[in-house]
Amino acid sequence: MNRIKVAAIQIGPEHASKEMLETLVATSVDEGARLLCFPEHWIGQETERGVSTAIELMKKLARNFRVTIIAGGFYLDFQDGPYVAAPVIDLRGEVIGVQRKIHLFGEERKIAKPGSDTNIFNINGVKFGVIVCYDLVFPEVARALALKGADLVFVPSRILSHGVKPWHLYLSTRCLENRLPMVSVNIVWPPQYVGQSTILDLEQHIDSSIVYPKIIATGGQSSEAIIAEIDLETARRLRESRLSERRPEVYKSMLNG
Repeated sequence: MNRIKVAAIQIGPEHASKEMLETLVATSVDEGARLLCFPEHWIGQETERGVSTAIELMKKLARNFRVTIIAGGFYLDFQDGPYVAAPVIDLRGEVIGVQRKIHLFGEERKIAKPGSDTNIFNINGVKFGVIVCYDLVFPEVARALALKGADLVFVPSRILSHGVKPWHLYLSTRCLENRLPMVSVNIVWPPQYVGQSTILDLEQHIDSSIVYPKIIATGGQSSEAIIAEIDLETARRLRESRLSERRPEVYKSMLNG
């Protein structure tokens, strides 16, 4: 697949009704989106029942609309304890895996355990990774996904209003340095959380061959579906070229020094 439409479903606790969720998913599908991503901690009070209900609804919507959904980041219990994790639900309505948050933020450190792996999910030949909010700050996470063959990255986030500008800078930087399209979605819960989700692709200057991170869609400050088409083939070509010039034998000695 050379191109794919994606959607960042920008929503927060105040408007997270079943009807609103179905409307936003339906809008995304009507406009051709095949991969949909929700924010981190978007349901507000994360009780075990509340999280379970949200995930079951996401599974139903994925099955009914025949789309893949990155359900956002939640506190989830596993056999070895609680984590902040992003479930990935395929078009059959089945959870095919989760990405556990590696770098916990603030109060999360008192509740959850940090993850330790980066995962690649493959849907109809499109390989993607998930970076959960604060993990975006650490360049190793995005680079690990690029080296594992990711075509694009989804970033479910919960960013305070005064952190939006740095968040956008991190997104542009990770997109550029790894040649990876980024689909990042923030919650809407004013005044602390003001959305402004963004989708970035890559553009190459015709004359100079310089590559730029290109914002192809942005959200406002209300509940909405931000939809854009990503050029996977161009990103793959640019990424393969850039990664081929790496010198990992040198980096290893730097890290050990």
